Amino acid sequence: MSAKQSGYVTDVTYPAHFHKEIQPVWLATVATLKGLQVPDIAQGYSYCELGCGLGVNLLVAAACNPLGEFVGVDFNAQHIAFARQSAEALGLKNLRFIQADFAEFAQSNALFFDFMVSHGVWSWIPASTQQQVLKAVQRGLKPKGLFYLHYMCHPGSTQMMPVQKLLNELAHSLSGTSEQNMGAGLDLLTRLDLAGVFHDQPTLSASLTQLQKMNKAYLAHDLLSDHWNPQHSVDVHRMAAQFGLTYLDSANAFEMIEALSIPQSAQALIANVSSPAVRETLKDLARSQRQRQDLFQKQPQALTAEVCVQRISQMVFELMPAAPHSGGQVFRTPIGDIDGPAELLSPVLQRLAQGPAQVAELCRLPVYAGNLPQLMQSLLLLMWRGHVHPQRPDGPANPVEAGALRSWIKQHDLKIEAVPSCGTAVVDEAVRNVQPGSR
Repeated sequence: MSAKQSGYVTDVTYPAHFHKEIQPVWLATVATLKGLQVPDIAQGYSYCELGCGLGVNLLVAAACNPLGEFVGVDFNAQHIAFARQSAEALGLKNLRFIQADFAEFAQSNALFFDFMVSHGVWSWIPASTQQQVLKAVQRGLKPKGLFYLHYMCHPGSTQMMPVQKLLNELAHSLSGTSEQNMGAGLDLLTRLDLAGVFHDQPTLSASLTQLQKMNKAYLAHDLLSDHWNPQHSVDVHRMAAQFGLTYLDSANAFEMIEALSIPQSAQALIANVSSPAVRETLKDLARSQRQRQDLFQKQPQALTAEVCVQRISQMVFELMPAAPHSGGQVFRTPIGDIDGPAELLSPVLQRLAQGPAQVAELCRLPVYAGNLPQLMQSLLLLMWRGHVHPQRPDGPANPVEAGALRSWIKQHDLKIEAVPSCGTAVVDEAVRNVQPGSR
């Protein structure tokens, strides 16, 4: 039987993953686009990740965002040891790691944060621990602070529930490591698939084929947990509301564009529904949503329309490494391929290939002619694809820390590239295309 702690796999290290959507610049940008006041990241701010794993996201954030003070919390001693050693090696003074479970942290924490995030945790912990996550956020998040929460949801994750149950039960019956047990489980699923067990579930069969290509340690953490619980998004939103958190929107840039992320045939139907809960459920059904990247705020305050437009217009965007310099794009989305026409995207890419530019300048491109909503739709698509990113508003990063981060990334063979001017990193194209797992 593989080693577990509180039902969670601990005998193999969780592979390092980077998520651009949890970085402070990204979060502040998408909340501003929703017309809300956000923490001022041009001044000092504080940030906490609950369930930080090896700390890769925080190490990038701290090295690239010198005005931020960062805290990572994880119960896994091996994860925290690696994260602390890495922070020391990088010479980061604005980052510390705390080894604690969420109940301990919720009880003992006396710090207050502008940003709190949790990715790849919620759906793999029991309901009682989910309550502790929300207690920690309720206590630690400042007014107007932003909380990002990732979780599995229905209906997209529903079909994997019996598969996960089978894999977990099989692992409990075996004596190997979690990776070995995961391999045995995948072999069994392959035999079942070849035997025609999933003949009436072609999408599940395709998912199982994809699993065979993925990292076994990653899959062990994902699929061998004793707690594997997709939820309806409206239920999560109601839970969060009980702790003083208001749902804003998805932090996923593509999902913010409902005109594209929802099938056109369903858009009018959803738009005519007055109940937010029913509308959100319909969105999940229309998208066959598998996971959510939800953004909440404590005591949200709206910007005036004039101030919102002003702040968006002042944002500066930068072209990311390896991004195209011109042309149209085909966006492979959960609801099918979407063509990004060259006449809309190419002028933006060509201008940013010359250097960063303010939204106000991009909006003056002839193809947009002052049409800010249309420009922002193009920029959101390019953000989602990893081709462009908003810059940090607080000036250059520390070149010593940025250089040390790049060396550290190379040393650990991480498939990311740091972009300090944007306070983030970009994931290599090959990695992005072959690791579509639920976390």
